[in-house]
Amino acid sequence: LELPRTDGAGAHAAPPQSVTVVVVDKAGQAFINDEPLAQPALAQRFIALAAAQPATEVQLRADAAVPYGRVVAIMGAAHQAGLTRIGFVAEPVAEPPP
Repeated sequence: LELPRTDGAGAHAAPPQSVTVVVVDKAGQAFINDEPLAQPALAQRFIALAAAQPATEVQLRADAAVPYGRVVAIMGAAHQAGLTRIGFVAEPVAEPPP
């Protein structure tokens, strides 16, 4: 997975009580706990997560090559299920050698 890079990637806030990591590979396939999920199944999983733990944070790890529309569709499904804490995981920008 080739994550995008940003200077702010190293910043951390207080950890949430419950975290669900959604990985999206280059092909746009979403995974939760290494389980591939089509969009309807992903939406159902989000609904179940929101019912069990409404304060769950969704951490989205999308490959840099994933089209923006796919990322937005996943965010929309999470938000529609009631999961409003959505974070993006990125790699910090590599420091140039001295």
